[in-house]
This record gives sequence, C-alpha cells and structure tokens, in this order.
Amino acid sequence: MTDDIGFADIFVILLITIGPLKATIVYAKLTGKADAAFKRQVAFKTVTVAAIVCLVFVFAGHWLLGVFHVSLPALKIAGGLILLLFALDMVMGSEKKADEGDALPSADIAIYPLAMPLMATPQGLVAITTVVAARDSIGELIAVGVMVLVIMGVNLAILLSADRLLKKGGGGAMVVVGKVVGLLLAALAVQLMISSFRDLGVIAAATAAH
Repeated sequence: MTDDIGFADIFVILLITIGPLKATIVYAKLTGKADAAFKRQVAFKTVTVAAIVCLVFVFAGHWLLGVFHVSLPALKIAGGLILLLFALDMVMGSEKKADEGDALPSADIAIYPLAMPLMATPQGLVAITTVVAARDSIGELIAVGVMVLVIMGVNLAILLSADRLLKKGGGGAMVVVGKVVGLLLAALAVQLMISSFRDLGVIAAATAAH
C-alpha cells in the first residue's frame, strides 16, 4: 500500500466505479416487463460475469502492465484522469434516456450492457489495474479480490431489490447519492495523480524550488 491510497480509499473507488449505481436503473428498465424468475437469472448472470472480468484484472493487472510496457506512474496519472472525468460526469452530468427500455427481454442483456460496461466499467477496470500494480504481495492481491467480491455481493442484493427500491423513490435517491460520491471520487482521483507525481519526484522538485 502507498501512504496516499489505503484499503479504505481503494474500497471507496471500487464501490463507486464497479458498484450498482448505474447498472441498477438500466437493469430495472430492461427487465421491467419480465417475470421474477427471469429477473433473478439476469441479476445473477450480470454479477457473475462482472465479477469474473474484475478478478481477471485483479490477478493479471501487473502482467498486463508488463505486456504493454506501461509504467506505474503513467498508469496512475491516466487512471486518475479517467476517474476524475468519470467523477465530474457523476456530479455535473445529466441522466441520459435509455433506448433499451422498449427492447424485449433477453438473457444477453446480462452480458451487455449490464455486466459490461455498466458494472465492470472501463473506469473500474482502470482503477483495479492501477491499485494492483502497486501491490507487492499475494495477500494484498487477495484483499483487493475480496473487496471486489464484497462489492459484487452488494450489487447482486441491489439488483434483486431494484423494483422495490425504484418504486419507493430509490431512483431519485440513487441520483443524489451519485452526486455526493462523485465529489469523493474526484478528490480520490486527484490524490491518485498526486501520488504519481511524488513517485516521479515532480512534487519534491517543485517544493525544493521554493
């Protein structure tokens, strides 16, 4: 672990980027006319696929960095920028109308768009790759993997409760929560970039100059 990004920070980043906020509303719209059994099938399949994709990035993230010859500071800066843009979109972006609401239910929606890119989001995969690149023990990788599984468990519980949550006004509440956590994610994204600048000595050099 770095001094700047700890387990709690990682958990918050992952909860926001691979959590249920965006996927749940789309899931409810896509499965609105389906029966309960179909909804459960889609929910379980969505979470299973998303979990597998995220775990691949947890345990193969460092290898992927080597294959593409990407340094950790470069990945931290890129990841921080992407996470910052994602956070700004959460805070200031407007909800887009989904075209998929009129589509007939199909099991394929569990893979696209629900599992990817709405649950195993590009931002989440970048975040996972960034945090595991700095891990130097199998124990830490397992800890991140456990975080992913815990979040996927939360995702499953929220998807299975989507109808009740949205009927009780949960949709509006989730939008408000999204704005608030977007602010937190923006701060964590900036912190991630500050950490990379320290790795490169940029901040130390600037301090010395003054």
